[in-house]
Amino acid sequence: MEQVAIDLRHGFICVAALTSRAIVSSMILQRPLFCEVNLCGAQCGADYEPLKAALEAGEFQKADDITRAMLIELAGEGAQKRGWVYFTEIKAIGVKDFKTMDDLWRAYSDNKFGFSVQRQLFMQNNKRWPQFFKRINWVQGANNIYRKWPGEFNYTKDAEKGHLPLTNALRGTELMTAIFNHPAFATEEKKRPRVGSSGFDSPNL
Repeated sequence: MEQVAIDLRHGFICVAALTSRAIVSSMILQRPLFCEVNLCGAQCGADYEPLKAALEAGEFQKADDITRAMLIELAGEGAQKRGWVYFTEIKAIGVKDFKTMDDLWRAYSDNKFGFSVQRQLFMQNNKRWPQFFKRINWVQGANNIYRKWPGEFNYTKDAEKGHLPLTNALRGTELMTAIFNHPAFATEEKKRPRVGSSGFDSPNL
């Protein structure tokens, strides 16, 4: 008789059909039949279905464009008028919005992409921007020249961990600093769960 296992941890809903103990024991290694992040609905300032659909389809460049547009929309009127986000406007973006974006990126990239993943790598590189940018492959060559957007970036799962989503650093690192210091990430560094695409704790993040 077929059984269904449901994992409701960490805001993820994952359902997998279980037909034998062998499947149960290897469940962490397999993508479930159905897995999604709980979207926050009215508690958020944006509709996350387009981002979810793009990530679910593996269309990471489209997802990156959607993420950028959402940040501009959520950051307020000033950002909307100029078409980009100033670092002081990051605080206007709600915690639930940032967490939802990040959870979607992490869930559909097997914990490879997302703002929290980038922040962790930044901390691991002793908060040194040159090393961090090299680690996530945003620079190239002996002189660590920034890659040209959008063509020189990698929009597949073959990219380096933390490669996506993209944040413009040509005007300086203040914007990324503001994102990394946002309460959605900074205050829960030790408490935030490590979630794999299967809804189980990932040993790789």
